[in-house]
Amino acid sequence: MILYHRTTADGAHAILSSGFRDATGYYLSRVETAGVWFSDRPIDANEDAKGKVLLRVVLPIGKYELRQYEWIEAGKPYREWQLPASLVNKHRLALVVIDGDVAA
Repeated sequence: MILYHRTTADGAHAILSSGFRDATGYYLSRVETAGVWFSDRPIDANEDAKGKVLLRVVLPIGKYELRQYEWIEAGKPYREWQLPASLVNKHRLALVVIDGDVAA
């Protein structure tokens, strides 16, 4: 499965060198949750994604297996998951910067 994650240049540097890290927050919920946000297509600031760097991650896991992490919101033209960083770091087959400047 191909997923996308938008971040800042500093965030991309950290991910490329050390892997993803869970973030916590109250995302459309009264319950604090933790994980890393991914979508099934590139999203940007118009869809509340922050940062100018877009990463593409390839996971050998299908949408069915990821359903427990999906955040479903009526009317969204894309699918979105909050995945544990440990799951992504352990199973990712590829991680590529597809848009944005992460030069040192």
